[in-house]
Amino acid sequence: MLAHFARFLPLSAAFLAMTAAACTYAPEDEQSYRDSGESGTLTVNSPEIDDAPFPELSLSGQPNSAGVSLVGLRDPNGNLHPLETNTRDELVVYDDNHNLLYSGDDLVDWTLVLEKDGVEVEGTILTYDGDVPGWTDDGRPITTYAISFPGTAADPGHKNVCPTYRDEPLNPVLTIIRGATYDRELKRVGLIDPDWVTFACADQAAYKAKALGYHQGENFAGTTAPATRDQQDATLKMITADYCGTGHSFTVQGTAIHWENSARTVTIFPGTVPGYFEAVWGKDGAICLNDPRAVDRSEVEALCPDIPFCDNIDWENPSHEWATWKPLQ
Repeated sequence: MLAHFARFLPLSAAFLAMTAAACTYAPEDEQSYRDSGESGTLTVNSPEIDDAPFPELSLSGQPNSAGVSLVGLRDPNGNLHPLETNTRDELVVYDDNHNLLYSGDDLVDWTLVLEKDGVEVEGTILTYDGDVPGWTDDGRPITTYAISFPGTAADPGHKNVCPTYRDEPLNPVLTIIRGATYDRELKRVGLIDPDWVTFACADQAAYKAKALGYHQGENFAGTTAPATRDQQDATLKMITADYCGTGHSFTVQGTAIHWENSARTVTIFPGTVPGYFEAVWGKDGAICLNDPRAVDRSEVEALCPDIPFCDNIDWENPSHEWATWKPLQ
């Protein structure tokens, strides 16, 4: 009974109850955004075809921050088509009257054609999965793809465009986020623009935020609009453990946490003991911090010395997006 009741307590009361109650915050896998690569602008696990990075692409062909531009989709007969997206964050092809011609599994064996420095590079769509369960309570599905490119003589065979999954060419670990790009240094939403789409790999924060229902391509649960920029930023900060809001991540891949959002679209999993309270999150990082998930609190204080403990704050009517816990050891 206490565990069930804790779901509805204000956070100040819930904090006191957590040590005594078996609560229901389900841990997820690693939460790292990944630090930037040598370029200073792209993450080391951003999707790339033959070294042409495309974490975001303009549908109208504008070059992205790495100088890569979209050419289109090429069908198995060699015909080139404009690439567009639909409300399911799928890659689609329309005719001149905007009637749907191809989507989903129709595009398997088609190639995504990019251009960098005047040279075309291609990745082949090998797999499509339109029903990957999301991480919201209702399991709202997301769409994913496996896109590959040819290997080399020294490293033959198809290679997944998601570097972490390079040797799993059929693994659909790439998702599309329409209408937005991401600032990978500050760990915030970048552009909100219908001309741009983001390609996110499963081990990136943008993918995870989408799985949690926070992305520009779909309405936030129970509303008629996507999650706001502030909501999305708060989610990116939470996922990446950017406590200070500066873009510095205090976590590593493989670090599990428990989480719940204030909208109750992601809630407690029955029977789960959440462990040690970590933080309350807003658009600028941690509003308060007790026990960081992967470092000592002193490391965080060195960057933002004024960050308060959560036990010292009255949360009767908390204005926050997420609360997080680190699991018991």
